[in-house]
Amino acid sequence: MNSSLRLSAAYVLAGIVAALTGFAIQKHLGDRTEPIQPAQVNRLTVSANELIGHARPAFTLPDLDGKPVSISHWDGNVVLINFWATWCPPCRREIPEFQQVRDHYAGRGFEIVGVAIDNRDSVIEFLTEAGVDYPQLLGERDVIGIAREYGNRYGALPYSVLVGRDGKVEFVRPGELSGETLDAEVEKLL
Repeated sequence: MNSSLRLSAAYVLAGIVAALTGFAIQKHLGDRTEPIQPAQVNRLTVSANELIGHARPAFTLPDLDGKPVSISHWDGNVVLINFWATWCPPCRREIPEFQQVRDHYAGRGFEIVGVAIDNRDSVIEFLTEAGVDYPQLLGERDVIGIAREYGNRYGALPYSVLVGRDGKVEFVRPGELSGETLDAEVEKLL
């Protein structure tokens, strides 16, 4: 098989995987039945780049114990908000690297908050296996809306947003984020 044929086959395969993933998410979460209020439209359609330099959107989700926690709990720190799921291979690859970066900056005002679009048992099982101990918030339908408010119009996973100590969005990365890139971005903000 020549290289251009292999490349074409890879593109077709990637398209099929993306379509199946979108279909699976839609089937898992169902159709959105609640109406979107006019005041929400701009927040739901903002692009990731438009968020840079602006205050991070507020939200509250349950932690692994079911207790509601506001993202404002970490105000005053540099915070990586990482939207992820256990069924997402790139998410599973980047999370252990995130733990290493968090460990490196322990005590310097850096925190990672995982926002899992998943069920509690799957999240706990993965985090235990991977040795990850940074805070996690959970949700399904709610998380998709929150991710949109953070500029994730298309539901990409993983999706990471780095917020400075002042609460302003400093960096956004749809897709996999390497530990090396995260380390460099955090270093600029500490």
